[in-house]
Amino acid sequence: MLAELEMVPVGTRSASLSALLAQVAKAIDQSGLDYRVGPMGTVVEGDWDPIMNLARACNQTLLQSADRVMTSIRVDDRKDKPTAGRITRQ
Repeated sequence: MLAELEMVPVGTRSASLSALLAQVAKAIDQSGLDYRVGPMGTVVEGDWDPIMNLARACNQTLLQSADRVMTSIRVDDRKDKPTAGRITRQ
């Protein structure tokens, strides 16, 4: 399964979001899941539960510093291809 995670913190004390999103990037990197960072979100590869647990952890991380978090999750799940190896690191 591939899932694109897009999280937007709202109600922060600054217009700059890089420090908050760096915390999310660290959580994604430490998850052990394969991922690729894109300009509008991060695509993560794995099974449903680990990906949804990661999305929850990222959301909770942002809520520590923001009053509100808007999260979009887009899923591509298929039965005819194996999950592993669909994302290649550059």
